[in-house]
Amino acid sequence: MIDYFNFETYLFLSPNKFIIFVIKNNNEKIYEKELLIVSKTQDLDLNKLDKFLNDNIFKIEKILNSFVKNIHLIIDSHKFFSVKISIKKNNYGELITSKSLNYILNEARDYCSNTLENKKLIHVLIDDYFIDDKKYSDLPVNLRCNNYSLNINFICLPLNYLKNLEDIIKKYQISLNRLISMEYLKTYFIDEKINLDEMAKKIAEYYQRDYELEQMGLNAFIRYKDKFSIEAFEKNLHTELEF
Repeated sequence: MIDYFNFETYLFLSPNKFIIFVIKNNNEKIYEKELLIVSKTQDLDLNKLDKFLNDNIFKIEKILNSFVKNIHLIIDSHKFFSVKISIKKNNYGELITSKSLNYILNEARDYCSNTLENKKLIHVLIDDYFIDDKKYSDLPVNLRCNNYSLNINFICLPLNYLKNLEDIIKKYQISLNRLISMEYLKTYFIDEKINLDEMAKKIAEYYQRDYELEQMGLNAFIRYKDKFSIEAFEKNLHTELEF
């Protein structure tokens, strides 16, 4: 039996392709299955997804001699949409801290609350920092300033869309671990030709670094510069972002 802590299961969904694969912690792939779909629409075929999971989950569990309890979901879909906002705060010569960033991000979220109603916030990106009107691509450490502003990008999915996916996955007693936009994921590999397997490894490394930082009491804003996941945001800033 393979301990379920020692493998990760990934499910990639797009209108034209489904892929499920399992990777052990030593980066060994122990299962992969792909289904090509002929579709005239840009929507996911949920009936085909159900059948695809039915055809593969039990095969995976037989190989593992263990249950698949959770899954990482990577989605390539037009259903994702962005809400962009710029917000500025006076800082009166004080240090920029995680607390102050937490405050401004929550303020931005609240400001967009009507737009984000019935939406699930999947990723938060800080595209730019402006400190005393000087642009930075990442957050300077231990810097005092009179004012600062952030260009923030909230990436969301409709709640009903997500619920339909979760309902199918739950039929197999599987819970959704992380949900990632494929377009968002590609931003980490702009200059690299990289396949889904390697992306999965990078994702695992990313979250492991995030966990290690949390143990050291460090802040994700500083470590991950201008892009970070909603999980890192919630975990490091202790902020609830359910809409």
